Amino acid sequence: MPAKNGYLLIADLSGYTAYLTSTELEHASGVIKGLLDVLVSRLGDPTHLWRLEGDAVLAYTTDPNFPDGNTFLTICEDMYNGFRERRLNMHANSTCECRACAQVLDLDLKIFVHHGEFEEMEIGPMRDISGTDAILVHRLAKTKVRESTGIKSCAVISQAAFDEMKAPKGLVPYSESIEHFGKVKMHVHDLDAVWQKLHAERERVFSRAEEGLWTHEFEVNLPPSVMWEFLVTPALRRQWQDMIDVTVSADIDRPALGAQYHCVHKLAEFTSWVVDWEPFQYLSNRFLNALHPHLSHYETYVLTANEDGTTSVRYTMGPMFDPETPDSGPFPSEDTELSTIYRDCMTPWFVDLSKKIASESRGAYS
Repeated sequence: MPAKNGYLLIADLSGYTAYLTSTELEHASGVIKGLLDVLVSRLGDPTHLWRLEGDAVLAYTTDPNFPDGNTFLTICEDMYNGFRERRLNMHANSTCECRACAQVLDLDLKIFVHHGEFEEMEIGPMRDISGTDAILVHRLAKTKVRESTGIKSCAVISQAAFDEMKAPKGLVPYSESIEHFGKVKMHVHDLDAVWQKLHAERERVFSRAEEGLWTHEFEVNLPPSVMWEFLVTPALRRQWQDMIDVTVSADIDRPALGAQYHCVHKLAEFTSWVVDWEPFQYLSNRFLNALHPHLSHYETYVLTANEDGTTSVRYTMGPMFDPETPDSGPFPSEDTELSTIYRDCMTPWFVDLSKKIASESRGAYS
């Protein structure tokens, strides 16, 4: 088969050997399976499961129009957040006093990412990948990056992957000599810091369809991870929302919780903030009302993956409120005015987006 280029990822459980050799196998196996299950569940088209290796999940991409580097870094964060949630739930909900259940918090996660060339091989019912770059991503997992940087829960990004991601900011540079590869440059992302920030600053905001002023549902011929880009990437938002300009301001120079968007349309300018999200599942924004600057409203996008690879999207616009006095309101006249404007503007945007995606390749939006 011809060689392909893409990302290579290994999500590896830390402390696996010590945990498995010091605990009861029956319960320990169930814990490991539960943690690996959640990692696999966070993967999805266009990321493919490569295989499982006892304590690790291996994955890769082959789609040349894979979401941009920010999205791939978000996939790493999402895998870690899912791991932390599952680990905490296992510990909190277990009444078992065996060592395997008591020591589940001793397990941690580290992720290794490389970008390069490899070949897909099929041997009987098995599929594997091979090549120098496939070897290198395994060698990254053997480095002393955690001991040297002190970052225990980490995503280690090779220089090649870092460049492909367009050099995301906030990562710690690191290098180490690896046999047969020489000195390899890497960049380390602190996943625990992302988790702590998420839970320290997060306010749950989720507009349900029955609570909103206006809801629109549609379907796109893309997986959730790609549709996510249309919601958070400024260049793509400018395209499908018919804007003159879109800029984003965030602490880490990429879309994230707290990111501020400034959107310029022909008739008005809007400012919004990302107030809550579960990457690839839902996104909630707070909008400052351009017509009534003292008022705001929330909007929520919900993405649901379908078995045929498409995504169902539900958009809901919430009622107006005064952010200075949240218990004020309601504002029926302002609600009616704005929901009419949104319905008139956004319905054709959603319809056109669905049609364009159905008729054109993903590459047209890359």
